[in-house]
Amino acid sequence: MQIGIIEDHLLVRDSFKKLLELQDDWQVTIEACSVAEAKLAVALEQPELFIVDISLSDDETGLTFLSYLQEKYPHIKLLVASMHDGEPYVSQALRLGALGYVSKRSAAEELIDAVQSVAAGKRYISKDVQFTTAQPSQAAVEQLTKRELQALPLFAKGLNAKQVAQELGMMPKTAHVHKANIYAKLEVSTSFELLKIAIEIGAVQLDELA
Repeated sequence: MQIGIIEDHLLVRDSFKKLLELQDDWQVTIEACSVAEAKLAVALEQPELFIVDISLSDDETGLTFLSYLQEKYPHIKLLVASMHDGEPYVSQALRLGALGYVSKRSAAEELIDAVQSVAAGKRYISKDVQFTTAQPSQAAVEQLTKRELQALPLFAKGLNAKQVAQELGMMPKTAHVHKANIYAKLEVSTSFELLKIAIEIGAVQLDELA
């Protein structure tokens, strides 16, 4: 797997690279210290996954780069590793397309698991990361069918319709219908918004995302 890192502290970047490249077939192909440098690099070569820091020493933040990648290269999986492990940073990063969020304080222990989860299209949020949840109406939740309630936490964790279909033993087309119904009934438009509701109603526990 090819991995990119945008991190303005050389020691942190080097430690991440050494840790990642201990894994078989993992290679850090992009090392950038600024958004401008990362944009130039990714235009030439797109890694499968990018690890992004929020605070950078230049004028643009990691959030800017997340937005850029989500728009230009949506196939690249995104994982944030930051000292900012609370709001509003976490919600902003997840809303901008990050599947995972790891605190730098626990990155040494959790980075490999986080990369593996995000590379597989699953969410990963380290236990010391805090973010606010949503308050869904009870009436909206009660509209969901039994099958939709089974599918809700899977979609909230970032699984696609094919993966949900495999988990629940149904056709992908049926899973797509369930997803559309869930989003419509709960009035959400992104898997991040769905995740916040899933946590609030207890369908997903935070420790399931780590």
